[in-house]
Amino acid sequence: MASILSISEFYKLKLDAPMLNNRWSWGAIKKDRSAVFLSVWQDEIKRDDPRDPSSSTWVDVLWDEREWMSVNGGANARAERIEHINLIKEGTPAFALIKIAKDVKKIPREMKEFNSEYLIEILNNFRNDKNHRLQVQLGKKILF
Repeated sequence: MASILSISEFYKLKLDAPMLNNRWSWGAIKKDRSAVFLSVWQDEIKRDDPRDPSSSTWVDVLWDEREWMSVNGGANARAERIEHINLIKEGTPAFALIKIAKDVKKIPREMKEFNSEYLIEILNNFRNDKNHRLQVQLGKKILF
């Protein structure tokens, strides 16, 4: 599951989507602008009905500004995430890169590893959860 590449190298070399900043970027746009890639936390992926494997799957992609700034490190990262979300809403194909946290309770989080074996298709379907976090629906796995 883990890659020998760093996440920024993976974005650049495997996805042809260099990150704007190796410290605070949460995704990237493919050089030819044909795809958007978002980093998401594995533990934030949830099914509408956890007992039903065919129910819709969602992941948090954007928190309100105050929460984002306290947890995810700044206005530049949030502005970039909003740009990526807007591209998805405009119809740009998008995919999620799954990150696994060392400790899901620690804030800010540190990445233990990321999944380099597959991406998950991001569908152009958004909603807000009960905590006012923007979520996007996930589709099928795309194997490398």
